[in-house]
Amino acid sequence: MLRIDRACIYIIMLGMTMLIPSIQYTTNIDELCVMLFGAVAVLDCLFNNNWKRYRLLWIVLLILAFYAVYSLTVVHFNVPRAIALDFIIELKPFVPFIVIFAISPDLTESDKKIFKAICLFNCVILSIAFFMGHKAVELLVFHLTYGGTIIFASTMYYIYCSIDSNGRIPRHDLITALVFLTIGLLCLKAKYYGIYILYLYFFYLYKPGILRNFSLKHAIMLTVLVATLLAVSWHKIQYYFISGNSDTFDPKVIQSFARPVLYVTGLQIMGEFIPFGTGLASFATAASSQYYADTYYYYGIDKVHGLAPNKDFDFICDAFYPSLAQFGIIGLILFIYFWRYTYTYIRVLIRKDPDRYRYPFIIGSLIISFILIENTSATTFTHCVGFIVMTLFGFVCAKGKQIKEKDSETSVQIIQKI
Repeated sequence: MLRIDRACIYIIMLGMTMLIPSIQYTTNIDELCVMLFGAVAVLDCLFNNNWKRYRLLWIVLLILAFYAVYSLTVVHFNVPRAIALDFIIELKPFVPFIVIFAISPDLTESDKKIFKAICLFNCVILSIAFFMGHKAVELLVFHLTYGGTIIFASTMYYIYCSIDSNGRIPRHDLITALVFLTIGLLCLKAKYYGIYILYLYFFYLYKPGILRNFSLKHAIMLTVLVATLLAVSWHKIQYYFISGNSDTFDPKVIQSFARPVLYVTGLQIMGEFIPFGTGLASFATAASSQYYADTYYYYGIDKVHGLAPNKDFDFICDAFYPSLAQFGIIGLILFIYFWRYTYTYIRVLIRKDPDRYRYPFIIGSLIISFILIENTSATTFTHCVGFIVMTLFGFVCAKGKQIKEKDSETSVQIIQKI
């Protein structure tokens, strides 16, 4: 039988090692890793006859294949080359997650030590750059925001690899993680502030069963948490979703600010191109900017600064959520369902054994929160950091899947005995 579990570990190690340079120096490393994961899945099917374990992958491929055909034959907003490129980009975050979820590889103690060393290296290098100033960070990872996301991804892996067989984490590892996450605040991004507050909540305030035993104390705690998140994020919320570059939101001057234009136009697309949207490579994606999509002319937003052709498209691929308009209402429903479906696997962890699986549940919850928050004003989900966090999310969900499968086997055995 072909061993493919070790191959998965080595691919992730490659991605983690190259995480910092992948931002602007080795930008195709995440594509390489995704291709390797795809090769692992194909080899597992061919040599080990494990076709069924990749059902989710075949479903995602079929959905994207449908949208590719739809884009080529019905809507025609971009050229075939752009549609093929967007097909690959949209597939990227799902392949590593699904392969890890399907194979459920185990990390050995040696693997955990290597991962922790790589994570520490990433965090130390970025911490030094942060203290040296903005220019040092930009030289290393192009923009401050990438520094924050890399620290988050590295810290989550560090914590996951610190969990012992009893579900505990040594105090010094928790302190180390908190120190680096706190240094990450120097990225000065409201999104990072939000995930940092959620980290503090989950690690220091959250207790399993808190929602089932909801009290006035918990209500106050939750209210303070939401208020704090809004307070640290309000300036960016106002800029991105309300006023843009103007003092007040005015539909008549909507072309004066780019990101709100993407959101408003995305809603228009959802309402007009029912139910499948404008198709691949048509809106708010890298492919739709590299091969400038006709959608921008169709909606008259080709004159907006940051959305115009001739290399003036800095903001086209600047947020993930507007790109869901490509897939229409059906795509939005499928996107929501994916996160609901995966959450069932991390929820089973906390319900089965809160003491043992508390930290994997927290890490899974934080990854979902991180992706959903990042998607508001970045495309991290389809980039190298998204690749890394989705592999970790695969590990967490795989634990939940194993528990579900064991429970199902036990139920079958009980029924057979009866």
